[in-house]
Amino acid sequence: MSRAPADPLPLSAAERRLAGLLRFFAALFLVGALAFFVRPNGTLADLDRVGAALGLASLPPRDEPLAADFWLALAVANMATIATCSWLAAGDVRRRRALVYPLIVSKLTSSTAGVVLFVTRAHALAYLSATLVDLPIAVVTVAALRAALPPGDPRRI
Repeated sequence: MSRAPADPLPLSAAERRLAGLLRFFAALFLVGALAFFVRPNGTLADLDRVGAALGLASLPPRDEPLAADFWLALAVANMATIATCSWLAAGDVRRRRALVYPLIVSKLTSSTAGVVLFVTRAHALAYLSATLVDLPIAVVTVAALRAALPPGDPRRI
């Protein structure tokens, strides 16, 4: 695989911060994907225990192991995809910045779904945790992406 020619301008401080943030997210999402895959019930049980300790409702009991496995496969695939996008974008934040958008869309989608489940199903921390974790990731990533552009750049999101 051939590499693009090196950019003659060094990365700005904001671009370096964006690259570092994306590398961190890539590692975080990869660890998350592995944890969800290896210990899906344990992860939810841990969140449920913490939520109960905070006075929130427990998750309602369900007998849908096949459905849970189906959604687990999709969740792990999503985490692996955004980890890959983050890692690739971090390698060249100028030329690969478009790879950051799937990360933002993923985090905004999971944040919205978490709030909807929290409001409509049960006031359980497990539902709200998606929003509490993913919305700040989306906001920080959008801010870092915006900061890494020169002022007046037409590509501002």
